[in-house]
Amino acid sequence: MVGIGIPLLSPGRPHPDITPLKESGNTGELIRLLGHRDPGTRWRAAEALGSMGSGAVGDLLSSLDHHDPGVRLGIVEALGAAGDPRAAGPLLGVLAGDRSAEVRWAAALALGNLGDAGAVPALTAALQDPDKYIRLGAALSLGKLGWEPAGGGERAALLIARQDWPSLPALGQEAAGPLLRAIRDPDPGIRARAVGVLGEIGGPGAAGACDPVLRDPDGAVRWTATLAFPKCGIPLMHLPMGLARRPRPGKSPAIAAFLNLFFLGLGYNYLDRWYGILLFQLNLTAIVLASLAFGPLVPYAISYGISTPFAVQAWYLARKMEEEAP
Repeated sequence: MVGIGIPLLSPGRPHPDITPLKESGNTGELIRLLGHRDPGTRWRAAEALGSMGSGAVGDLLSSLDHHDPGVRLGIVEALGAAGDPRAAGPLLGVLAGDRSAEVRWAAALALGNLGDAGAVPALTAALQDPDKYIRLGAALSLGKLGWEPAGGGERAALLIARQDWPSLPALGQEAAGPLLRAIRDPDPGIRARAVGVLGEIGGPGAAGACDPVLRDPDGAVRWTATLAFPKCGIPLMHLPMGLARRPRPGKSPAIAAFLNLFFLGLGYNYLDRWYGILLFQLNLTAIVLASLAFGPLVPYAISYGISTPFAVQAWYLARKMEEEAP
């Protein structure tokens, strides 16, 4: 039931008073406060809605598609605290398709509080979610529901979700598949830990990971791979070739050459050379003065002839910077 007429602000209080709203069953106003600018107000509103139990569930479910992810987050938290089995289906939908990773994470945690074994398949699938927080939420909820992995692959996925790295090597090659997925995780810290475990396990799984992790954009992941893979029998001579294919951050040789060709000096400036802007100004001044004396065509033609070797040099300079990048 949605109550009305309860004052939001008590005299002398800077934030809405949650207690009278809760006591009157004003779920509509409490849901509105889930979008309040004050975090404490949002938390108290969600706590109040959850403590109201089944009486608030209907209004919470009808607002679950709210446009504000902060409101949806509070609703999911309240549904998890209420523990009403009617919320299981809608929360599974949130876990599968909400636009906000935080809301999906909250849904994974809330499903564990409902005690519905029907959520196990979706939570098991969420162990492979790209988001590490959602994976952790699924792992924690599966523990509450008493789920046990059916094999080494599922156990490895569970341990990776919990980031229990020391327990993974004991699974041997059964952990290789989940670890190969983990080396493509968005979080470089997880990629590095997965590489380290693969190095301890060795075998075909580690060999299959060698090439992609040596080309990883994160230097810490590449260094972990360099230290780990010799332990599992990958020849040391293979590592430099793999590292040579890594993405190299830095300046584009083509852009540096183009700038120096048409705007002599700006190519060096692009490469963070202090003299670039000075050379550009000198060249521009020379062109302007020569144009006044001879017209625009001859000075520009001469300028491009002079700038061509500088463009070539800028290209080679940028390439050298790429090769020296860590």
